[in-house]
Amino acid sequence: MSLDPLVIARLDGGRLVLHAEGLASHFFAVDPSSVGVGAYDSLAGRTSPERIELRDVVALNTTMRARTPHVAWEPLLDRRLEWLEAIPTDLDLITASPDEWSRLRGDALVEAGLSACVGRGRGVSVATKMLHLKRPRLFPVLDSFVAQMLGGTIADDAPVAVRAARATELTTHVRDEGRRNLVVLLELQRRLEHERFARSLVRILDAALWLSHPAAGSGLGRLIEVKRV
Repeated sequence: MSLDPLVIARLDGGRLVLHAEGLASHFFAVDPSSVGVGAYDSLAGRTSPERIELRDVVALNTTMRARTPHVAWEPLLDRRLEWLEAIPTDLDLITASPDEWSRLRGDALVEAGLSACVGRGRGVSVATKMLHLKRPRLFPVLDSFVAQMLGGTIADDAPVAVRAARATELTTHVRDEGRRNLVVLLELQRRLEHERFARSLVRILDAALWLSHPAAGSGLGRLIEVKRV
């Protein structure tokens, strides 16, 4: 049975319609972040849950199209990170109910994580890749493709605080749109698990968004529709 499309409201007022089953299945079957021993998706949630280590930086540089210098992460490497310890490992950006999200202060946890990881030499793209590695149910990977498909942009030359705030806004938007599409995402997650791709809902959504960008070169344009309103 065919799956209903994801319908994503964009921040610029448009609407994105994604036949996400085809997009996500293709992404996880061929993308270097998903395929092979030691691939990024196989490591997500499996490295130290309370510390950022050098091997995490290596993982980003190896399979996540990241070119992040080790020195940029030195202020965060191999030390206690109270903001990371405070984030429950099972907190899910999309499935958490409004009551649970409020009780756990989800907005504040997301903001704290992004404010800590976005910094000099650590843009939003690489920061969210690190955060997703540590909390794969909570943080989407917000590279430029995903941000643009959501109808937003994050200027690389903007002040650090501005970039972190923008990433927080985009993450909140992903939560809102993920909850509106929760039934479809849960069924898609089930189908992907049947294909041996066990992925969090937020990863499934950001993968579909990434592959829907024209520059991704997926050749799957028939599965994507952007509507302006």
